[in-house]
Amino acid sequence: MKRYLMIWMGLTLGTMGTALGQESAPEGEVESEPDGESSEEEDTSTEEGALPVDDQQEAQTMPDLSRAQHRWLEPSRTKLDPVPRGQTDYTAYTLEWGETKIGLASITIGALPRTQIGTVPMLDALGVMNGHIKVNILRAGPVDLGVGSNLYRLQVGDFVGSHTGGSLISSVQLLEPWSFHLGAHYAALQSSGVPDTTRLPSVLTAGTDPDTFQASQDGNEMAWNFHGQNIRLNLATDYRFNRRDSIVFQAGAIVWSNIDKGFDAPPILGLDDAFARAEENTSPISESLVTSLAWQWTWRKIDLRVGLGWSSVPGAWLLQSTDLSYRFGGKTRSSERRMNRTWKRNKDDTK
Repeated sequence: MKRYLMIWMGLTLGTMGTALGQESAPEGEVESEPDGESSEEEDTSTEEGALPVDDQQEAQTMPDLSRAQHRWLEPSRTKLDPVPRGQTDYTAYTLEWGETKIGLASITIGALPRTQIGTVPMLDALGVMNGHIKVNILRAGPVDLGVGSNLYRLQVGDFVGSHTGGSLISSVQLLEPWSFHLGAHYAALQSSGVPDTTRLPSVLTAGTDPDTFQASQDGNEMAWNFHGQNIRLNLATDYRFNRRDSIVFQAGAIVWSNIDKGFDAPPILGLDDAFARAEENTSPISESLVTSLAWQWTWRKIDLRVGLGWSSVPGAWLLQSTDLSYRFGGKTRSSERRMNRTWKRNKDDTK
């Protein structure tokens, strides 16, 4: 009986040990998972946010652009948005920092942010030292305010003549493609001393014989001491169709002038006739009015303005309605250059 009892107890204790061993593995060991379960989870798991394998393969297969589609995507200036502050000659705006404009009348450089300086090379060649500067001092939303100054000085022997000017211009963007500009320009002219015409280019003396001129000025030295002032108002408005095309209307006139009485203007550049008309006329506006309507093309590096107009002085409207210049540099044109380079590189991807 004892023998059977001992066998039964042994069997019972062995069964309990096996069960306890299955429920808790020894410390430091990791329970093994049934074969097949781990591999199935690895095959079906993906990184968070990643597409399934089939979708990834479809996403990598993109249709090629046709040449016609590639041409349509060209970033030409007729497709780009206009640049409201692109025009600088009749506005409060200035060239961008690093931008240069070489025109028929002047060379201008964006020397600092919202600051431009320039000179007129033709006058420099004639011996007239000159320079001009404009600063965009205020930019508040669609409203800009610019101030400018210029100086022209000619010295020939005892003669010294100068023109000093200052301007205040306001520009307002009425709508996204439409702006209005109003400016006031003050000018002071003065001179002293009789010029030595032998040292002046013939274009300034209108072919006057130097000896005859010098003889005519004996005892007339005081006539060369003069001072004149005037204020001119200019208004302009431009409508931009795109970055290349716009239409410009301009009008300007002298609204006030003051010239020393009794002054005999010298026969240089037609000053004698111009000053005589100014003294005789009581309404400087009617004698100095200039209006024009022009079309402006602004290509990547060339600006061209051509139009028609009317002026009291014959031909004066041509100076207002005509402009040709070469422009390069600046943030806007650099951005366009990068866009065009990218577009040209993508040409090889078309079919």
